[in-house]
Amino acid sequence: MKITEGIRQSFEVISGNKVRSFLTMLGINFGVGCLIAISIVGLAFRESISSEMGKYGSTLLWVQQNWSAYASREQRTLLDNRDIAYFHTALPGLLNGSSIFDQAMPVKYRGNSIRTTIYGADISHFEIFTINLESGRFFMKEDIETRRAVCIIRPDLAASLFKEENPIGKVIQIGEKNFTVIGLTGRKEQGFLNDGSDNNTIFVHQDFLATKIWGGRDYKYWVYIMKFDTPENVELAEERMAAYLENRYGMIRGEPRFQINRMDTYIGTADRILNIVSILILVIAVISIVVGGLGIMNIMLVAVTERTKEIGVRMAIGASSRDILVQFVIEAITLCLLGGGTGIIFGAGIGAIVCSILDWHYMLTLTIVLGALFLSTSIGLIFGIFPAYKASKLTPIEALRAEV
Repeated sequence: MKITEGIRQSFEVISGNKVRSFLTMLGINFGVGCLIAISIVGLAFRESISSEMGKYGSTLLWVQQNWSAYASREQRTLLDNRDIAYFHTALPGLLNGSSIFDQAMPVKYRGNSIRTTIYGADISHFEIFTINLESGRFFMKEDIETRRAVCIIRPDLAASLFKEENPIGKVIQIGEKNFTVIGLTGRKEQGFLNDGSDNNTIFVHQDFLATKIWGGRDYKYWVYIMKFDTPENVELAEERMAAYLENRYGMIRGEPRFQINRMDTYIGTADRILNIVSILILVIAVISIVVGGLGIMNIMLVAVTERTKEIGVRMAIGASSRDILVQFVIEAITLCLLGGGTGIIFGAGIGAIVCSILDWHYMLTLTIVLGALFLSTSIGLIFGIFPAYKASKLTPIEALRAEV
């Protein structure tokens, strides 16, 4: 029997039993769809992780209060300038560091007053948190040395304060002090590392805000973020910082007072969570495919019973057992390919929706599609071979005498 003739006859049989064929294909459709969606979302997630690692690098480390070690309303221990000085002198490969100060304050411009969050930032803050400029410039060393009253604002606040005006060069009042706007940032994007600011934030140099908060006393830091040159120096810094902080501040209830975190640890955790979720969905998809395959086997066995006389006629006019075997295998594979094909469309659609919602890069590759088609073909072959073999073993006389 020619393959093309077998495929043509398969479509005739399927079109003659549309509802039954559709219900039979649902299991394969759902299973393959889940696999396609998992593959697309998994690739998109990992590409997003790689992009984030490229943006921030895997050499970030930050130290912050260990909130879980303290009781409610208990006085927290904070880092001070002595700690920051130690970090910059004793930790090899430290490129730069940044702290976070913030305070809600009123902002005024030409009678328009808005209360928003003011962030104290140094020069390295914008590099570490990959904050992009829409126009203007970031802080420079000269701004800090000469204590210029300059600020950088986020886009939503700029729209509220200045409407259609260009904010660069305008003077605004923050608290009781006037500041000149030197920069306008782009819109904030979500990422693994977040300084807590939003699109209504104003950035001033941290000395201004720290003085405001601490009243001229030694600055305190609840978090300090550092960027190193190599992952090896990150590991070394983590060990040295843990020993230094424990030696200086001791423990509280058996726990360290400060928590040290690394960017690559968070990325690895997120990847492991995705792997666990993917495995769970994969198990569901495999079960669905197996159930779909059993459904196809069941329908093919029914088809053999229904078409026993037809099989007898074909054998009587010269069809061999091999021809009968091939015909039924082709029908099973065709059913699975149709189910798998619609499953690919279904899974690709689900993957596109998820990637669109999460703003990930959509990644449907030829390898994924070919893999799904190969899986569908294999299911058709595995679960169609037994009914086909049963049909091929009928004798013409027994088949012609069968009552259907």
